[in-house]
Amino acid sequence: MRSPEQYVQSLEGEYHISSVIVQFKQEFHCQVNQILTDLEGAEIRGIDEDQGKMVVVVESETERGMVSIIDQIKEIQGVVNVSLVYHQVDDEE
Repeated sequence: MRSPEQYVQSLEGEYHISSVIVQFKQEFHCQVNQILTDLEGAEIRGIDEDQGKMVVVVESETERGMVSIIDQIKEIQGVVNVSLVYHQVDDEE
């Protein structure tokens, strides 16, 4: 079994990239769009206003950071659901 220090060292040098589908109430489109535009680590890559959906790419140096960004998206007023579609871990090298 690895020690906590060994586990943390094994995570160093990782870079997490994920994409999520954000479903939102149409009347909150502008607000959700603005907050996501300002949210560090999140980038809107596509919007379907009629369906109330966005594709958002989330990037972070840690898994915990990625989850934190996704949790922040879930808390935005008007967001109905956030679904993880893709998650990749790369070496930063």
